[in-house]
Amino acid sequence: MAATSFKIISLSIISSIGFTACSISPPQNTATSQTLEQVKNIGASPSTEGNIAKLIKQDQHCMIEFTGYFDGGQAVEHWAFNQNGLISASSTTQHDQDKLLAQPTTATAFDVQDATVQTNFQKLQSNFSADKLAQCH
Repeated sequence: MAATSFKIISLSIISSIGFTACSISPPQNTATSQTLEQVKNIGASPSTEGNIAKLIKQDQHCMIEFTGYFDGGQAVEHWAFNQNGLISASSTTQHDQDKLLAQPTTATAFDVQDATVQTNFQKLQSNFSADKLAQCH
């Protein structure tokens, strides 16, 4: 009886470990991406220092990745789009070690239907050459 209980407990533990290992392993990304163009120090609001914007072509769409450095941290924005327009936009801000902040990282999803978000997206796109942007359509 004890041997059966031991086998059941052992099987449960091994199954749990296997499930946990599968659930925490990073997903395999089979999508291909290619950086088409990179620009530095673009005009951005709020003002950032040494910012970088990359135009990246992926399988089904393109993305602009904007990284801005500011006093106290950095922000990374992702703007996904295709020939029909803006698909999604988000920002992740990492704050330097500020003990007053409960969360050192904040994430924001932008409303792609918002007129201000659309204007910011168009302004960001204008930093890239027309021929590189044409490869996204």
